[in-house]
Amino acid sequence: MEKRLIENRQLVGILTMFMIVQFAGIALATLWFNGATYQQITSSQVATGPTNAIFLIGYIIILAAVMILIFRFYHGAKLFRVIEGVVIFIASFYVFLILLAYATQNTNIATAGAVIMAILLVAAKNKWVKLKNVAAIIASIGVGAVLGVGFSFLAAIIFMGLLAIYDFVAVFITKHMITLANVVTENNLAFMVDMSEVEGVPKSNFSKKEFAEYNKELKASGSRGRRIMSVMKKSSGMGLVPISANVALGTGDLAIPLMVAVSAYKLTLSFVPSFFIAFGAVLGLLLTMFILRKYKRALPAIPPLFLGVLIGFALYYLIYYVV
Repeated sequence: MEKRLIENRQLVGILTMFMIVQFAGIALATLWFNGATYQQITSSQVATGPTNAIFLIGYIIILAAVMILIFRFYHGAKLFRVIEGVVIFIASFYVFLILLAYATQNTNIATAGAVIMAILLVAAKNKWVKLKNVAAIIASIGVGAVLGVGFSFLAAIIFMGLLAIYDFVAVFITKHMITLANVVTENNLAFMVDMSEVEGVPKSNFSKKEFAEYNKELKASGSRGRRIMSVMKKSSGMGLVPISANVALGTGDLAIPLMVAVSAYKLTLSFVPSFFIAFGAVLGLLLTMFILRKYKRALPAIPPLFLGVLIGFALYYLIYYVV
C-alpha cells in the first residue's frame, strides 16, 4: 500500500510539472503573438516542411553521438555544468524576454533584464541543486515556445513524428538514450524533471551477496546514500530495506508537445487547437504512466505523447469542422 502511495505521488508530481510547461508555454505564446499580423507570424517561421524536420532529426542524431563520445572519454563534471548553463541561459532568456517586453514595452530594458535574470537562474541552480526541476521547467517552456514560433504546424507534426521513431530506437534498440539519462541523473543536470522517493523492500528479498553489494553501493553514493541509510536505521526494526525510487521525464518530452501546440496557433490565429493538443499530450503522458507502472522499465515518452497530440488535434477537427 505504501509503495503504491509513493508511486502515485511521483506520477502526480511529474504530471503536474508537465501540465505547467504546456499551459504556461501557451500563455507565454499569447504574449508573443499579441498584436502580430498573420504575415508577421508566418515570416518568423524557419521550418516549414518535411525537409526542415528531417534535417533537424539528423542534427539531433549527430549531437547525441557526440555526447555519447564525450561521456565515454570524459568523466569530469565541469564540462557538463558548462553545457547545462548555456542551455538554461539561452532557453530561459527567451522566457524572461517575452515577459519583460510585455511588461515594460521597452525592448532594451527587456533584453537587459532577461540577460540578468537568465544568469541569476543559472547561478541559483548551481548553488541550490534542488532548483533543478524549476530550471528545467523554465528552460522547457522557452524551448517549446521558440520552436513553436519557428515551426509551421506541418513541420512541427512531422518533426514530432520522426522524433517519436528516434526516441523508440534510442531507448529500446541502441539504448543510448538510457546512457544519456543516467549521466544526466548522476550529475543532477537540469535536462529532465524528476520525483525521487525512498520505498521499503523486505530484507528477505535480498541474498547475502546482493545485500553486501547494496551496502557497498550505498556508501559510495554520497548524499543520496546517506539519506537512504538514515531511513534504514528507522525501518530496520520492520525488516525493510529502503530503496531509492525515481521517476523522470526529459525536457524534450516537456518541450516538444508544447512546440506543436504553439505552432497550431497559426492555423486559425486562435489558441483553441493549441489547448486541444495540450490536453491530448496530457492524455499521452497518462498512457506513458500506465505503461510505466505496469512494466517498470525505461520508456520512450515521445511516441505516446505524439499519439495523444494526434488524438487531441483530431478531436478539435471533428468538433469544429465535421460535427
